[in-house]
Amino acid sequence: MRKSVINTQNLFILLAVLVFMSCKTTRTITTYEKLKPISANRLIKNVEDNAFEYKGLDIKRIACVYESPENKTSFRASLSSANDRFIQVSISKLNLPVARILLTPDSVKMVNYLAKNYFLGDYSYIEKQLGAAVDFQVVQSILTNDVFSYRNDEKDKDFKEFVSYVDSGMYVLQSVKNRKLEKINRKGKDEKIDRYLKKLDEENFIVQYLYIDPVTYKVRKIVMDDVSAGRKVTVNFDEFTAVGKQLYPGNIDIHFLSPENDLKMKIKLSKFSLESDPDISFKIPEKYKPTN
Repeated sequence: MRKSVINTQNLFILLAVLVFMSCKTTRTITTYEKLKPISANRLIKNVEDNAFEYKGLDIKRIACVYESPENKTSFRASLSSANDRFIQVSISKLNLPVARILLTPDSVKMVNYLAKNYFLGDYSYIEKQLGAAVDFQVVQSILTNDVFSYRNDEKDKDFKEFVSYVDSGMYVLQSVKNRKLEKINRKGKDEKIDRYLKKLDEENFIVQYLYIDPVTYKVRKIVMDDVSAGRKVTVNFDEFTAVGKQLYPGNIDIHFLSPENDLKMKIKLSKFSLESDPDISFKIPEKYKPTN
């Protein structure tokens, strides 16, 4: 029988980058095959207007099933967040603490209770794993089911290249125009990718897709396709549930695929509360050693 273990480094990639997204009244969100196309700008505004709003958020029960080619295991987690201040995730198994992750606008911290070590750094660690610009605002946008761009444009033109269309009964926001994508997919693909990246001053050619429900304007699916490195992250949101007067995903499926990794996680969320002023409870035990 294969031993069930938790690879905390791989978990950190999944949890820190896509930190989880109440209440028992589950609503099924329907989609329609015949939709009128709308502009990307209007679609972005509609999603932003319907994003989940909170000052403080606690998710006390997060049941996770984590799977890699080597093992499959389940564990529990909880989340506490203060809007624009911090996101904190605690992971446990069999009521024993496994790890704690703290994200703030300018830092990434993790304590690994199994290995008795800790990590203190910034978002460059996550960016290195995914090959894309990731910061606190991106993670918080996923947490609130809002639109986001992997690009971090200093001139605030993150969504300049985005286009919108209809697919499978949902609206789709795509980060690269179809014409440009078609050109790159023709002959001379590598050369065109290099030219395109040089123009954007970026290292990886990533195509981002956001699938949006046409009724509630909630993000139902996120795909980040790193074409140049052969890596892809797919996040599916389902079973949207009432939290106060808002809707929140009750199920989240994450798939991180790369030449080195094939990681999956299924997440179920319950026991929500909207707090006015949650506190950080992150401490590094004495004698724990730093790790890269």
